[in-house]
Amino acid sequence: MNLAKNKIDVAIPYSMIQVSLNPLTLDFTGRDQTLEKPFRRAYFSNSLDHVRRCKLYAILFFSIFGILDAYVFPEQKFQLWFIRYVMVCPVFLVGLIFSYTDVYRRFWQPINAFYIIVTGVAYIAMVVITPAPESYFYGVGTIFCVFFGYTFIHARFVTASIAGFFVVGGYQAAMMWLMDASDVIQLIYGAHFLGINLLGMLICYSIEIHQRKSFFLNYLLEKEKEKTEQINRNLEKRVEARTAALQRINRDLNKEIRERKQAEGRVRASHEQLETILDSIDADIHLSDMESRRILLANRHMKKNYGDDIVGQVCHQAVMGQEQPCQQCKAHMLVDENGRPGEGRSWEEKNPVNGRWYIIYARAIVWEDGRIAQLQVATDITAMKEMESRLQRAQKMEAIGTLAGGVAHDLNNILSGLVGYPELLLLDIPEGSDARTIVETIKNSGEKAAAIVQDMLALARRGVPVNDVVSLNRIVRDYLDSPELAKLKSVHFQVTIRADLEPTVFNIVGSAVHLGKTVMNLVTNAAEAIPHVGEITISTRNCYMDRPMHGFETVPEGEYVRLRVADTGIGIPMRNLERVFEPFYTKKKMGRSGTGLGMAVVWGTVKDHHGFIDARSVEGRGTVFDLYFPVSRQDLEAEAEVLPLDRYRGAGESVLVVDDIKEQRDMAAFMLNRLNYRVDTVASGQDAVDFIRRAAVDILVLDMIMDPEMDGLETYRQILAIAPGQKAIIASGFSESQRVLEAQRLGAGRYIKKPYRMEQIGMALKEQLAAAPADNRS
Repeated sequence: MNLAKNKIDVAIPYSMIQVSLNPLTLDFTGRDQTLEKPFRRAYFSNSLDHVRRCKLYAILFFSIFGILDAYVFPEQKFQLWFIRYVMVCPVFLVGLIFSYTDVYRRFWQPINAFYIIVTGVAYIAMVVITPAPESYFYGVGTIFCVFFGYTFIHARFVTASIAGFFVVGGYQAAMMWLMDASDVIQLIYGAHFLGINLLGMLICYSIEIHQRKSFFLNYLLEKEKEKTEQINRNLEKRVEARTAALQRINRDLNKEIRERKQAEGRVRASHEQLETILDSIDADIHLSDMESRRILLANRHMKKNYGDDIVGQVCHQAVMGQEQPCQQCKAHMLVDENGRPGEGRSWEEKNPVNGRWYIIYARAIVWEDGRIAQLQVATDITAMKEMESRLQRAQKMEAIGTLAGGVAHDLNNILSGLVGYPELLLLDIPEGSDARTIVETIKNSGEKAAAIVQDMLALARRGVPVNDVVSLNRIVRDYLDSPELAKLKSVHFQVTIRADLEPTVFNIVGSAVHLGKTVMNLVTNAAEAIPHVGEITISTRNCYMDRPMHGFETVPEGEYVRLRVADTGIGIPMRNLERVFEPFYTKKKMGRSGTGLGMAVVWGTVKDHHGFIDARSVEGRGTVFDLYFPVSRQDLEAEAEVLPLDRYRGAGESVLVVDDIKEQRDMAAFMLNRLNYRVDTVASGQDAVDFIRRAAVDILVLDMIMDPEMDGLETYRQILAIAPGQKAIIASGFSESQRVLEAQRLGAGRYIKKPYRMEQIGMALKEQLAAAPADNRS
């Protein structure tokens, strides 16, 4: 096949097809010997209908010329008609009928020779019985007979040649012994008949060689098709193996792969067939010379991405945008020590031109002109890489969140005393006392520490979300008036903080505390990113997404309130922007500018509020964080009033406190005694069960997490078996869980989170004691 630099020829010269044929019989020989029988079967099948038509044509023309017999030779017409209609035409008719039998396949070539001989002998007989020189007219029929056999009835070269020589020899013998022809006429006719016969043999020889090479080319095309289909199957298996965890992403790609069918009755050039198949694959496929590195072939997908003129260009320049060969090129690994094609290779790499990730499969093949070429298939896996990155980020957040949740549980138990005892002390300290100020400071510090623990639980995604209707504008204004912002301004005095709040912004449902912390974290980070004079803008807007917005995250269609914090600081490099929400990921000095949890809490808070984040940054120009929260059309609730102590004071009811931590039991007992309850405490679930067996109580204060064997739910189940309808409330440092809900289903009352205030536990007890007795639904 002729291959130019920028062009692949469509036609394949038959002289370029190397096939082993016997020069005399034209049978396939040598390495191609196995093709002989398939060729004969195919040649017979393709020729059968044509040969049948030839028999009809022979009967038709041989019969029509009988009219000429009567006109030219009226005296001999009956003899001529006997030859035509009794000897020749029945032979063709019988042969036509015989062609519909299974036996005909075995003898069709000898029968073809018999037709030629019968027809030729018939014309020779006509020449002999008719007077000269008019009889030479039938000599033309002999020529017609010979050429009919060589060219029209698909007789093989050997078969036609034997029959042709027989007819020509018979004609020459008839002239010599049966006809009164001069030596000159015999010489002229003999020479012309011999030349015509040799010309017919040459034509028949060329036709059969053409047929055999066509068959051989078709055989090669079938083999190439099988190889291509095998390549496609291997590619599909590799893609399926690589994307087993992301089948939803690749399902559409698998639909793109279609099986190609070869057009019936047409012989296609091998490269056209290959090009058609390659163009149907949604992957970048190209073939390049191993030495010059010039691209010899590229499929439609490759040309679409890199230009229609990519064929003929150097691969590392056209694909990778590099002047020198790629360092990661595997071309030298695709051939063995003898320079022959070896095993294929696959690897992943990022294209510096378009920034997309590909899995590349390459192997060496022998091209049509004998040179070694590299076949390379590049499948785009950018979407899979992005999904892997998001999955890793989510797993890291989950792991850090689990750790934060465990730490928060322990801190809640410790903080219970810092929140509870100061509240009890304040009941006995008069107004205006210096001691009261100290105790209030301790109480406020404990409450702030408890709020930090709640932030850690929010990071762990295990906190109980507050589903209040809140205004983002009010949350931003409260932060602008907060001591935290005043302190931040005193440190970063060069930073101007500006608010741009839309007056008609919708409310949202969520936690004002967590949202305020989110605003504080974003503003603090923005201020620390401005080393010199700069500005921070906090804005709110109503937004409607009529179609998904693809940014840092995909924001679905819907109505949102957008909270934006924008700064004019140093910006965040793109390589760090994707990691900015990871816990403990910070470029600042730990202990001086934060713990690395601030942005992780922002992420957790937004997710707990069913919101979305979009982040973008330009180095040297600043960063913008957009937080999208679903809107709520509910109105803000009025602020809860502070209840007087008498509203939740007890009436001497008996309370059993069940908690495995002594400090928690002591603090609860102290609070409940001040609230006029009769209090007993136990350190385990088994102790509580034993206590109930001995004495009844009005209500339980039940911890859910206790060591080592019996937790709060199991304790409550066993107590209900002893005292059906036993009232209880639940207190725990963990967030509400399925076990808490199960206990409430069994009859327990309100759930309160440690550390709790005296008002919270007092109202919970008051509410449960006033409720109807619980049914035993275990």
